[in-house]
Amino acid sequence: MKRSSLLIAGVLLLGSFSPALASTPQSKPSGGSMAGMNMAAPTPPPISGTAAMMGGTILDAPIPASILNIPLVDASGKNFSLASLKGKTVVLTDFFTSCDMICPMTSANMRDIAAAVKLAGKSSSVDVLELTVDPQRDNVARINAYQSLYGPATWTMATGTAANLKNLWAWFGVYTKQIPNTDGSAIDWQTGKKIAYDVEHDDVVMILGPNSHFRWIDLGSPAVSNPTLVPAKLKAFLSSQGKLNLLKPQQPDWTNAAVFGALQQIYGIAIGPKMKM
Repeated sequence: MKRSSLLIAGVLLLGSFSPALASTPQSKPSGGSMAGMNMAAPTPPPISGTAAMMGGTILDAPIPASILNIPLVDASGKNFSLASLKGKTVVLTDFFTSCDMICPMTSANMRDIAAAVKLAGKSSSVDVLELTVDPQRDNVARINAYQSLYGPATWTMATGTAANLKNLWAWFGVYTKQIPNTDGSAIDWQTGKKIAYDVEHDDVVMILGPNSHFRWIDLGSPAVSNPTLVPAKLKAFLSSQGKLNLLKPQQPDWTNAAVFGALQQIYGIAIGPKMKM
């Protein structure tokens, strides 16, 4: 995976965030950019945000029905949508199963967040959701096989159509773009064949409120607490940069503690280690 430069990070750190900024064409530095959004997606309103105590930015914006009602399907083949999750707090991130730089660590974090949710007895009120940015390859069978590498499916992995997912991620200000694979040694963990293409995308983790509002976002590489948390098969598949990211993620990064802190600060939901607020 080619990780983008996250041009909105500076805006977030200043306490103000607008996903619409991601739609503004930018000159493309090395490593990617936030340019090239699909403008067919609904344009979100400007959003004011404040820094969360444990990291990330707290905001409050209603998600339009056109995004909430986008059809999704999970790794078991069950159909759902963000609208169907109304009444629950949702921890949401992007990933794709062919990523060899960052996504295996994202999935390890999401699995562990889901485990903490279950341990706290909050599974009925908090959902943990990974949604692909590569629906062309990530069909139900593929995401099911990928998720099974992490053990029991205690959290949701999902896919949908390419057009729908492009619009969904664009509304949240998440850049995605299919690009040529420039790593000739990149081999697919499932098929053993050379990876045909890569997907450039922003790395984010978000919280959606039970009222279907966009409430919190953090940006950057996922920082896992222990490298052994990534399945051995995926760890062997990591690129040289991916192996470095596993041990020392590129900055900025996001942690499970930031997610737990935001859940506690915004909703008073105590999950994971007790936070000092």
